[in-house]
Amino acid sequence: MRGKLLGSARFDDHLVVLTDPKAIAAEQYRVLRSRIEHLSQEKGFRTFIITSPAVGEGKSMTAANLAISMAQSKDRRVALVDCDLRRPSLHRLFGTRMKEGLVDVLEERSPLETALVPIEHPLLAPGSFSFLPAGRANAASPEWLGSTKMDKLMTLLSERFDSVFFDTPPILPLADAAVLGEKVDGALLVLRAGSTSAETLTLAMQSIDLQNWIGVILNGVDFERSSRYSGIYATYQKTYSAQAIEARGDSDG
Repeated sequence: MRGKLLGSARFDDHLVVLTDPKAIAAEQYRVLRSRIEHLSQEKGFRTFIITSPAVGEGKSMTAANLAISMAQSKDRRVALVDCDLRRPSLHRLFGTRMKEGLVDVLEERSPLETALVPIEHPLLAPGSFSFLPAGRANAASPEWLGSTKMDKLMTLLSERFDSVFFDTPPILPLADAAVLGEKVDGALLVLRAGSTSAETLTLAMQSIDLQNWIGVILNGVDFERSSRYSGIYATYQKTYSAQAIEARGDSDG
């Protein structure tokens, strides 16, 4: 997927909250953000895992967009951690190279301050959003997710940031999400519209008995073609076009 060059980083187009902030998908992430903020204020939730039943349902893209959207709230500091140590992908969305990261911090090869990557963008306040890549992982690295060092790192991150999102491997093939799910305040499950079956969803929910499920995110909805949303989408686009024309008229005058 091509990306847009902004500063020294090339952000993937899937990061719609940055690359296309007026898109209906970007607005849906802001709606989700408001619900997460409500939980944070009401119950003090700060840490969240984002997972999916299987591979290819868009959990990493969802985690990145939601975390960025949260960071766009005023005076909020947010961290996103790539805990998918077998198939890390978040670094590619942000156009960063895979260097030191989570595994290196846990194995004490790098300090957290060095491993954290500050993400800079005109739509983000300086210091509002940081990314911790997976790092130089190997076959044994996933075992660190259940360690006391991981517990201490999660506590440290929750003290330094207002919200921390952990992108974990899918639930059904691996146990990593279950391990981390017991350590966080809330868990979000990502499904893909037209792809995830009801049977898969049931198996996923039954595979780990988390008491902190806070919601299911339906990814991949085509708002332009959906009969339910097509009218809303058209009105949304028309409103933005009218605003743009009005703004240009004001500037010309």
